[in-house]
Amino acid sequence: MKTEMKALHKAMAISVFAILIAGGVLTTVGLADGGRGFGGGGFHERGHGNEATGQLAAWLLGAANLPVALSVFLKAINKRLALKPEARETLLGFNRAQKKLLMRLHYWLNPIALAIAGLHWTLSCCRSTSLPEWGLATMLAVGVLGLMIKFRLAPASARKPLCQLHMHPAPLLIVIALLLIGHTMMG
Repeated sequence: MKTEMKALHKAMAISVFAILIAGGVLTTVGLADGGRGFGGGGFHERGHGNEATGQLAAWLLGAANLPVALSVFLKAINKRLALKPEARETLLGFNRAQKKLLMRLHYWLNPIALAIAGLHWTLSCCRSTSLPEWGLATMLAVGVLGLMIKFRLAPASARKPLCQLHMHPAPLLIVIALLLIGHTMMG
């Protein structure tokens, strides 16, 4: 069992690093083409967009929230499918292991991604819509809630509601909708 878990940990770590490398390569391609093709962006003056930082922030947010998405998916499978008790235990053990291994990514990459998203916002400008700014503000609020939960900065009576708000799928869906609709309206 320990050998299987080590192999599983190794496979998950390799997958996460592959996602990060792919994001870095795609961002580099965006920088290297001078805004002529795939990336279309690069580092330009304010007002002309900055696709490289936007892509990097998006990839980091995806990688940072991979353990959360995987956990939600595994819990849904465990809840909805009629599995044998051994299969349920294996699934729960895998979920515990991946959370123990990968939640550090969630804690570290999300603030980094937020900082890069903030840089993307400062380097970009859009006069047609403010939806991306609202998406960034919502993302920042969810991140602050996460920091308050992680470091126990809120009073004990407020921790449970803050935790429920942070873990609720609605803020994530709102952020994604605001960013997708806002960026679609710009381009």
